[in-house]
Amino acid sequence: MRNRTISRSIMAAGLAALAACSDQSTPTAAPDAGAAQARGADPIPTRQQERGGTLIERSDAELWNFVQAGGGTAVVGIKKPGSSRGTYRGKVLVDGANWTQGRNAILAQRGVTLVKTDDLLPTVEVRLADQAALSAIRKLPMVDYVEPVMIQGDLHAFAGVGGCDWGSTWTGDRQYTTTSDVYSQKFTAMGIPAAWNYSTGAGVTIGLIDTGISSGQGQFTSTFASGSSTGRTMRFLKVPSQASVYDECGHGTRMAGIIAAPWDGGNVGGIAYRANLISVRQASGVAAVSSSDAKESVRLAVSSGARVIVMAWESLNWWWQVSDEIEYWHYNTPTLFLGAAGTSGCGDGILDSNVVFPADMPEVMAVTGITYPGGGVPCGIHRGSDVEVTAYLDVPSTGRYTADVVGMGGSSNATAVVGSVAALVWSRNPSLTRDQVRARLQQTAANYPNRHSEQGYGLINASRAVLGN
Repeated sequence: MRNRTISRSIMAAGLAALAACSDQSTPTAAPDAGAAQARGADPIPTRQQERGGTLIERSDAELWNFVQAGGGTAVVGIKKPGSSRGTYRGKVLVDGANWTQGRNAILAQRGVTLVKTDDLLPTVEVRLADQAALSAIRKLPMVDYVEPVMIQGDLHAFAGVGGCDWGSTWTGDRQYTTTSDVYSQKFTAMGIPAAWNYSTGAGVTIGLIDTGISSGQGQFTSTFASGSSTGRTMRFLKVPSQASVYDECGHGTRMAGIIAAPWDGGNVGGIAYRANLISVRQASGVAAVSSSDAKESVRLAVSSGARVIVMAWESLNWWWQVSDEIEYWHYNTPTLFLGAAGTSGCGDGILDSNVVFPADMPEVMAVTGITYPGGGVPCGIHRGSDVEVTAYLDVPSTGRYTADVVGMGGSSNATAVVGSVAALVWSRNPSLTRDQVRARLQQTAANYPNRHSEQGYGLINASRAVLGN
């Protein structure tokens, strides 16, 4: 796997980030380090070797500033003493005895209070009293990493990038499905209506990790399985920190409309209009605030049966506990993860040439948006060599209430479109593996076999992807 160096942390003096490149191959399960050394191969890399510039490389004083600003809570990864790390490519490298020993040693340090433990991956969340407690933990031989659970000054601190908006009334063109539901000619340009002749998304479950769905949007609370969308299921879930499963932001509702609004003549026509949908509310806004909530939301979505995971939340920081979670499910289940490249305010100092976390993970299919017709990536929409495919920006979707037809833009809208098309591909071709679906989306895009430095393989073609031609 190609090592990539990128700084995602926000310095007191401002933001610094470097463009990154991605190895998009699909590795096998993690090898045993001892066996690898016996064969003369490289051992499992340390986290710093795999990715430089993350928070765990900060000094004790710097890291404590982040932890303290986030309320004193940190997550601690556990490893076997003498080993490079505790997990790698979905494989847990810590046995039960070392896992227990590590947890006990961490909690035995002065100024350390247990918040919660994780029984799936070797981590423990703790509250630290002071920098001395942090320093003591980091010196333990069974500690893999320590990172704050949240960062003050991440994307959610920047005006205009929270994504919370119920949307303005759609004033663009109106095309109509056979049930008189609205879609845009931009869908036609991406081959979506042609794909509907062969696939509806039936039999595929899409997990939308976002801000929930409006309780007033009847398309998801009462008529989800009506009209031409019968025979499917809808589930509302949330992480423990969220008070409600319902949307108070507007972002998740509009994402859901693009993905799976029913064809019943009452609103817009969802792309995968017969797919099952799992909505997981992980935050009240789009920018990830808590890495623990982000991790939990991934686990909820996949363990509840979602096969396609759409993630339009984002962070400027690399979170090891989140990346380990995504890797676990990527390498141990046939789940396809899609992530938005990022949307920020034009000219706000955040570099658009960086794909944000978690879309910049090689295990996640990064998506960005381009202008219609045939334009480039506009200012404020992130792009870069991590991007795999693109979709058109600004399409109609569902608003707060049942009859609302509103617009949605940003790399979020593009990710919703591509995730929906992935469901169409899988519905028509259920024997395809996850990696074959991903490859088909790439290979039927406009630029393939060439890969653009900012737009990847380019604009998707849903019909070609579904039919494989």
